[in-house]
Amino acid sequence: MRTRSLLGLMLAVLAAGILALWYSHENQEYRLSIAAGQTTGQAYQIVKAIQTVAQRHYPKLRIEVFETRGSLQNARLLENGSVDLATTQSDLVIGTHAQLVAGLYSDAYQLVVRGDSEIRTMADLIGKRIALPPERSSEYNAFLFLAEHYHLPMSGMEIFAGTEATTDWLFLDGNVDALFRVRAPGDASVLNLIEKADSRIVAIPQAQALKLKQPALEMGTIPKGSYNGRPEVPDEDLETVSVQRLLLARSDAPENAIAKLTSVLFERRRELIDLLPLAGSISAPDRSSGTFLPIHGGAQAFYDRDAPSFLQENAEPIALMVSVLVILTSAYLQLSARRRKRVLDVYNSELLALAKKARAAKSFTQLDECDTRLAGFVGRVVTSAEEGQINSSDFNLFQFTYEAVEDAIRDREQQLERAYREEREDENLAQRRRGSGKVRRR
Repeated sequence: MRTRSLLGLMLAVLAAGILALWYSHENQEYRLSIAAGQTTGQAYQIVKAIQTVAQRHYPKLRIEVFETRGSLQNARLLENGSVDLATTQSDLVIGTHAQLVAGLYSDAYQLVVRGDSEIRTMADLIGKRIALPPERSSEYNAFLFLAEHYHLPMSGMEIFAGTEATTDWLFLDGNVDALFRVRAPGDASVLNLIEKADSRIVAIPQAQALKLKQPALEMGTIPKGSYNGRPEVPDEDLETVSVQRLLLARSDAPENAIAKLTSVLFERRRELIDLLPLAGSISAPDRSSGTFLPIHGGAQAFYDRDAPSFLQENAEPIALMVSVLVILTSAYLQLSARRRKRVLDVYNSELLALAKKARAAKSFTQLDECDTRLAGFVGRVVTSAEEGQINSSDFNLFQFTYEAVEDAIRDREQQLERAYREEREDENLAQRRRGSGKVRRR
């Protein structure tokens, strides 16, 4: 009985510990920092929308959004541990600590030219003035990649690299003939140029050929009317190159926090779209798109939420095992019950024999012996209970028999006392009679 009580206490403590661990785990406060690019960029805007919605539903999930120069800097900050998450293009070489969380949207290579320019194809850029994003940025490197593919000599073009504000001013002021950016179709910065200056967009074909050199690239389209419906800008669907904008996390970012963040991306999609329509493009990682990074454990936990559990997948063998276990447990319990019954039968037989002996006792000495033997039963039964040979119900039954034997001893004791008193009274009466006879004879 003591062993079982100790086992029950240990199980209760274990259950309480697991409950406390779960409660602390679910209510723990997390802080996540995200490198998101320039404030005017779509990546920054979508991360800010995620921050807003996450704060509504997970107050203990604190998200800090940092402005950066772009994907290359984001990747470096993620690799050196300065941030927990980062937005990057899928064609970048990422460090060993980066893991996938989700695809945010597809960026498109966009070549914007002035309306009076003679530029109709990529080859027409030779001898022209071109505004590019800052050097050593991912967008700048993307243009270098295109120039190499199309055999456009950099020395044969007049390149102006600078910030978005600088290149916008150069284009609007007529100091450059073309401007290159990697943005999602309908981007506000490109729309601003088209609205303020007579301009158009030039197709960038051969995406499948470019994919042979960079697997992360895909063939994309800038839909007709993306920037204006009347007149249409562009006036037809334009073929271009696209690259996925990703949300990455460090491998050591807390899984529970990343799981909560991922749930915001997909379970709160409507709220995100209300803040930023581009959020409708958020998708689960596509491992076939040329991105070969592992998926973060926290994100994977969310994506697997509807997958069959281990129990569901193995329901039949588990049911068989449970059935066998029930049968074995039932057999064990029956054997244990029989074993306990045998032990209890021995005690009861001894007690009944003792009761019979007590009822037949001829003297107080014999009755005292019975009483002594009865007292010894208690210690034996307690030991048997501690060793699991009998249980509490068996103990109660023994106690009933024990009390019956104890009553038998007390009854016999009272009988012997009455018999002793009667015998003494008879002796006293006989003595008085003998004494009175002597007096009469005198």
